[in-house]
Amino acid sequence: MTVSEAADVPAANAIWSVEQVTTELRETYLAVAAAAVLLERTGAGCAHPAIRLARRSGEDALDLAGDAERQLSDGIHLLRSDAGHQDRATIGALVEVLDTVRDQLAGAAARIGALPAQISAAGRQLLDGDPHDRPGDPVTETAAGQWHRAADQLGLMTESLSAAVAALASYTGGLSGAEPATT
Repeated sequence: MTVSEAADVPAANAIWSVEQVTTELRETYLAVAAAAVLLERTGAGCAHPAIRLARRSGEDALDLAGDAERQLSDGIHLLRSDAGHQDRATIGALVEVLDTVRDQLAGAAARIGALPAQISAAGRQLLDGDPHDRPGDPVTETAAGQWHRAADQLGLMTESLSAAVAALASYTGGLSGAEPATT
């Protein structure tokens, strides 16, 4: 081991540790974002100061987590650049990252795409229930209508995700030379 390689060991260990923290931070960010959405839905229309504070605090936490993640990533990039590692700037690395994003979006589209049929089936089951139990019940009909609208929204979400997948596939295909470049 050379002197310069020995000097890189602490930096490599530190980078590895920070990458682990960054991964955990990203996972926690998603959990906080999901909790914030749930709080927003549950507390919709509530003007209580505690609920408003919880919303603001959740939003602030997401902003701070995003800033921290950027700082950590920038520090990692700086250390790698200083050590002569420029691999993230290659077209191949960019295509690899974008392909990963595309695959994650495609997986989300597939999962979300199956939900409208399940929601519609539950709505039909609700409406087709025993007519003696609640014939023409406005609560049942309202709930079924809301579920139908949710299924429509999820269908639009699937279309949006599919469009993102197609756009990324076209872009990375052009970058890699596998397809004609698009503008």
